[in-house]
Amino acid sequence: MNTSTQFNTSTGGGLGFWKILAIIAVILIACAVIVPILKGLFWVALIGLALYGGFMLFGKSGQ
Repeated sequence: MNTSTQFNTSTGGGLGFWKILAIIAVILIACAVIVPILKGLFWVALIGLALYGGFMLFGKSGQ
């Protein structure tokens, strides 16, 4: 019996290693880009919340 799919173990392991390494590199690059954006959005949201709270606090006291 001869099967149509044959596996070459000498090159298959190396290719799998490079795929895993590429996936890890992509994940690290994505984290390096996303984390500063999230930190910036956090501070924008915090300042916006403080402004909204101040507006609600002082807006009601003026009435």
